[in-house]
Amino acid sequence: MSTLVAETVPATASAGSLSPFRLTVEPDGLALLVFDTPGEKVNKFSTPVMREFERVVDGLAARSDVKALLLLSAKPGVFIAGADVNEIAKADRNADPEMIRGGHRTFNKLANLPFPTVAAIDGACVGGGCETALAMDWRLASDSPKTQIGLPEIKLGILPAWGGTTRLPRMIGLANALDVILAGKVLDAKRAKRIGLVDEVVPQAILGDWAKAFARGKFGTKKRSNAGPGGAPARVHEPKLVEKFLEGAGKGIVFSKARQSVLKETKGQYPAPLTALGVVEKGFGEDFAKALEFEVEGVRSLIGTPVMRSLMGLFFRMEEVKKETGVEALGAPGAGVRPRKIARVGVLGAGVMGGGIAQLAADKGYPTRMKDIKPEALALGYAQAARIWKELLKKRRMTRADFARKMALLGGSLEYAGFEGCDITIEAVLEKMAVKQAVLADWERVVPAKAIFASNTSTLPITEIASKAAHPERVVGMHFFNPVHKMPLVEVIYGVKTDPEVTATVFDLAKKLGKTPVVVKDSPGFLVNRILSPYIGEAVRLLLEGNSMESIDKAMRTFGMPVGPIELLDDVGIDVAAKAGGTMAAAFPARMPADPALEKLVAAGRLGRKVGKGFYFYEKDKRGGPDQAVYGELGLSSPSKNLSSSEIEERLILPMINEAAYCLSESIVASPAKLDLAMIFGTGFPPFRGGLCAYADSVGAKEIVEGLQKLAKEKGERFVPAPLLIEMANTGKKFFE
Repeated sequence: MSTLVAETVPATASAGSLSPFRLTVEPDGLALLVFDTPGEKVNKFSTPVMREFERVVDGLAARSDVKALLLLSAKPGVFIAGADVNEIAKADRNADPEMIRGGHRTFNKLANLPFPTVAAIDGACVGGGCETALAMDWRLASDSPKTQIGLPEIKLGILPAWGGTTRLPRMIGLANALDVILAGKVLDAKRAKRIGLVDEVVPQAILGDWAKAFARGKFGTKKRSNAGPGGAPARVHEPKLVEKFLEGAGKGIVFSKARQSVLKETKGQYPAPLTALGVVEKGFGEDFAKALEFEVEGVRSLIGTPVMRSLMGLFFRMEEVKKETGVEALGAPGAGVRPRKIARVGVLGAGVMGGGIAQLAADKGYPTRMKDIKPEALALGYAQAARIWKELLKKRRMTRADFARKMALLGGSLEYAGFEGCDITIEAVLEKMAVKQAVLADWERVVPAKAIFASNTSTLPITEIASKAAHPERVVGMHFFNPVHKMPLVEVIYGVKTDPEVTATVFDLAKKLGKTPVVVKDSPGFLVNRILSPYIGEAVRLLLEGNSMESIDKAMRTFGMPVGPIELLDDVGIDVAAKAGGTMAAAFPARMPADPALEKLVAAGRLGRKVGKGFYFYEKDKRGGPDQAVYGELGLSSPSKNLSSSEIEERLILPMINEAAYCLSESIVASPAKLDLAMIFGTGFPPFRGGLCAYADSVGAKEIVEGLQKLAKEKGERFVPAPLLIEMANTGKKFFE
């Protein structure tokens, strides 16, 4: 942003403290209010900051020399990041309603200032930040990719309660507002302008000067939001005839459809979207002050609930990752280790995973070089990247110029030409040890000594892959999950000889690629696949015992998993799962015994969704019903057993908890919090349950051990409880104390 003020002074300040607000009133009457919280990287509204903001607004209301107000931020990449989440997380069901009403009062005063108000938004403007902007007359946004505007509170288990659910529908229309509020959407500047959330999108370099000129242009004009007492905003765009009907006589249809959509998406397991919908429904068209009270009631019903606490916990774990280097998990001092700079990325293998990784790297601006042994494989890599970007083009999330620029960042070769300039090469070739070692040996003959080799293996030990390398210290695991552009987790696996600096570099790169990395120790299956293996294995055994595939899948979707375990096998690839199962059976034969069932299906050509033939039918990649022929190919008659959902859930979840306990005992992962983060982002374990360890704590170690012991007697030693769980049951300890 260009320079906005030459000299500013604190707007007000409490005794002995610096104000987060600096106010300058220029000779012509333009008031410039700069939000700049001392000692913080972001601006956020804690209770003291909100009180200070109210005092500033009161002071402005009393001035006769102000002709317009321009609000801006001194924090790079951040306008206002919302409320202080720490305060919300500590609140319980008896939270003081002043926590909400104080925001209402302050933003109403802002909305009712007697002169035009303008927000110059550069960077994150979310939650309470967006609600601040909604209380102003005009909103300008920079075209910076860091400028993101919206109301993500639903994702924290609460709702936008500082006027968000009340002002937004009145400002941009009911349908647009519900789309933002119920999904917790955050929009870039162009999309925000399209729906009327911002008035103009301005090049970042000139936003400051433009905003000043814009605000001066409003001198002497009427306030846009002067639509009645209490700060109710005016409609930004005149509603069309259809909108008038759907917001009048037909609004019941809108709310009914929205409720159906929310229930389909959340299965009723997340109360915040339904509560937010109820608040909007009761408040839309109601007296403004009364509608705000519905917000108070709604958010108070959500604060302190188990789901809110689970989602808040997930938020804080994600925030911790942003501050970490990755080497903390190694037990090595993290302070002295810094990641290397990555300028160019190489990818070996242009298949489903390799092509996806190359697309992701290019999408984030890295010149990326793919290599494969067949021209048609390279063509598929290019095609996969183009397909993902074309979807964004279709949704108007990308321009044709952006599409061309990103495609130009992708290069391909059948040789190693160009790899000598890649700072990191991510290997995604066939999941066979000999192949990976051979590729590593070839690569080492081409690249400089400081280049990093990151294997995307899902189960093979990194230490063994590196065992024949000239420089094993630069070999590390970087395990992406499929589909790469959607799955948020990356496992960063350090081998026995991996240099901590290499681990830190890959950890940092994963974050820059928009992923959430979790560092894990080298071991068969690493973390996620190791815990998932007994879950998948037990699902197949339930099938072989006579339970229907749809009953198994339905039970786990009801539990909260995004897909059932049989559906997951189709999605991963039955052949891939069979190979992984063999690796895990060799490593942990007692808990993950081998079963030939999947190999039978592979031999019959059933590889899953990718070939349109698996446990389920597929038409144009869309899953249909179960293929009854599978039972015959497995040597079974039609399903004859009907275990209850709770029995199926116990058979599948308890072995995962058991394996998690083994992983923690062996220090495969640093903590239960990191394990839960990996399971949520790597398997879709339901966030509303807090993660696998958090769920185990809610059940109790004693009950889990008793359940495992019962299953061990009935089904075999694979269910014998882990020593850590037995200790927890005896002492009453939890994963999270």
